[in-house]
Amino acid sequence: MRLDGGTLRCQLVHGRRGQIARESAVRDAPLVVAAEIHEIEGRAGDLNVLLSLVTSVEPGWLRELFPEDFHERAATLYDHEEKRVYAERQRLFRDLPLEVKRGGQPDESAAAALLAAEVGKGSLKLEHWDDAVEQWILRVNFLVTFRPDLALPEIGDAERQLMVEQICLGAYSQKDLRSKSVLPVVKSWLNGAQQALVEKYAPERYELPTGHRARITYGLDGPPALAAKIQDLYDVKGTPAVAGGRVPMVVQILAPSHRPVQVTQDLAAFWRDHYPRIKQELQRKYPKHKWR
Repeated sequence: MRLDGGTLRCQLVHGRRGQIARESAVRDAPLVVAAEIHEIEGRAGDLNVLLSLVTSVEPGWLRELFPEDFHERAATLYDHEEKRVYAERQRLFRDLPLEVKRGGQPDESAAAALLAAEVGKGSLKLEHWDDAVEQWILRVNFLVTFRPDLALPEIGDAERQLMVEQICLGAYSQKDLRSKSVLPVVKSWLNGAQQALVEKYAPERYELPTGHRARITYGLDGPPALAAKIQDLYDVKGTPAVAGGRVPMVVQILAPSHRPVQVTQDLAAFWRDHYPRIKQELQRKYPKHKWR
């Protein structure tokens, strides 16, 4: 940092930030002034800093010369080894910390932002951010695309990060995150009326005539899909659809063993063109099951 008091114009640095020239008499001082600073490029392209004409500096001298340039601040920082945030009191000369003391209560909002950043980088994990959470987000974004008339807000990367910060609020460590509830926070991004629209037009499950409720899987690309046993689909003539009937789903038709026998987005064509042949094969393999 440059000092501009009177005729003093030199660079103030921590001794460990640069390499002190070998001919210098000052070696271990925690705070020094270097009249000359040389940047030397190493073999690997790294930039090394060489300090010469070095003089040690006492903090008391700075207080006498620049009393108005001292201040204190509270900082909230992240410890990568302990995987937790902590509070730190710093006494600074301009922006250079001269005294640091760890302790106290970290700022809650700052702690949440730091933990959320680590979650974003993958070094911390929200254990309850599971497939159900991802499916809810996909359901919302599916309706944003296929039912823009519902005016639902899209959930992108920025919104995800804000959600993570909200989830991390009140946590200070990886251990604290383990018990954090996720899905209610993610759902609360939408109000009650909007959540009801998602349940209506992009449901989690589709009820078949037999009463079986087949799970719908939403993806980033393409229409949603459901898997159901062939007997559960006998009375389903048209292709099941979502988004108020606007988007036909991909149907994975399963044998009694739950193995897929056909995938279609045109169920009527399946019954007409493919079922007679498939029925003969399945009747031989599963004679105890009901066949139409």
